[in-house]
Amino acid sequence: MLEVTILTKKYETADIVSFELGKADGSALPAFEAGSHIDVKVNENLLRQYSLCNSPKRHQTYKIAVLKDANSRGGSLTVHKTFEIGDSIQISPPRNLFPLNKDSQRTLLFAGGIGITPLLSMAQVLNELGKEFELHYFARSKTSTAFYEELNSLPFASKIFFHFDDENDKKDSAIRHALDQENPLNKTAHLYTCGPNGFMDYIFTTARSLGWKNDNLHKEVFNAESIVLDDSDKSFTLNLVRSGISLEIPADKTVLEVLEDADIEIDASCEQGVCGTCLTKVVKGVPDHRDQFLTECEKSLNNQFTPCCSRALTDSLSIDL
Repeated sequence: MLEVTILTKKYETADIVSFELGKADGSALPAFEAGSHIDVKVNENLLRQYSLCNSPKRHQTYKIAVLKDANSRGGSLTVHKTFEIGDSIQISPPRNLFPLNKDSQRTLLFAGGIGITPLLSMAQVLNELGKEFELHYFARSKTSTAFYEELNSLPFASKIFFHFDDENDKKDSAIRHALDQENPLNKTAHLYTCGPNGFMDYIFTTARSLGWKNDNLHKEVFNAESIVLDDSDKSFTLNLVRSGISLEIPADKTVLEVLEDADIEIDASCEQGVCGTCLTKVVKGVPDHRDQFLTECEKSLNNQFTPCCSRALTDSLSIDL
């Protein structure tokens, strides 16, 4: 983990606050690429992920924005209430699970709400490279739009299109127009979207209906669907090979919860099978994969799994812990 200082704190909207983070001695932070995120240690028990929204060229500092989520599990509310200018906090080096194809001649960016954060970084890179792109930003209203004034003052403001729920009842036609494959510029374009799951699903469904290929569609999974343990879940034995410990995982608890109850530390962040922070090597047994991090090919190997949400198809599962 890296220790950084909160240099600025600014309310971009009533529910979105941005922070600029930097080293106390002014030295540069590790370089990053557009689409990257960092893990932020909210407190001793919470680690949360936030996308970097500044240009990778300027990595003297990192800029993040945090939505105060009404359904927060503790992370965003704590950040809003307790993080202040001058505080020292711990973060991870940047990781990129949402890389930008910088070779594409045309790129379409679709942001839903707070999903603007990684796409803002991408837009800056595309502009610096002289690439053809459009940024479409969907929000409830102008007052709920983070970075509105900043975006309108950028050199590429003419390539940014705002879509507000309280002003425009023709969003569907605007989306279809932007994604129209009859436009020769879109034939080999790449599309990136970030925001609520329903929003991203709609963008992808519309794109596919217009002829877009899956290889050209990219999304940042903002939050996974809620993890639900149902009556079909069964208990199983978890063997920690390096520790020589065996634990019973009941049907109504996740592996991560049992490990925490046993005071066994393991890195975790999203707790929803999205980020891959808790990814652990499987030594023996067959996992019941329930994450959105591993590809189908990676899941078929059955040599790693995410203890925050995945379980076991076999009576026991041995892991490298």
